[in-house]
Amino acid sequence: MTTDTSRKTVSLTGEELATVEAARTQGSAAHDALVELSGPAATRSETATIQALVQLGVNVVKEKAMDRGYAALAAMQDDEDRAYRAAMRRRPRGTED
Repeated sequence: MTTDTSRKTVSLTGEELATVEAARTQGSAAHDALVELSGPAATRSETATIQALVQLGVNVVKEKAMDRGYAALAAMQDDEDRAYRAAMRRRPRGTED
């Protein structure tokens, strides 16, 4: 992961701006959720809040991509692969071939 940053201009809808504002409003459900997910620093400024929300979105996309990759890998498994994994699970711990 790189530490380089780049400033981008992004247009936000009214709903998105309202979410940013709610996330910055102490005591709101959005604020509490953001602090729980990203830590209290995520609400120290509008920029920090927007960056934290973007990072959360990036994490969701990465997780979904990984889920799809794992599903594709599982779909490629055949009976021989499943039999091997089952045999490995039945084997006593510490036994190595």
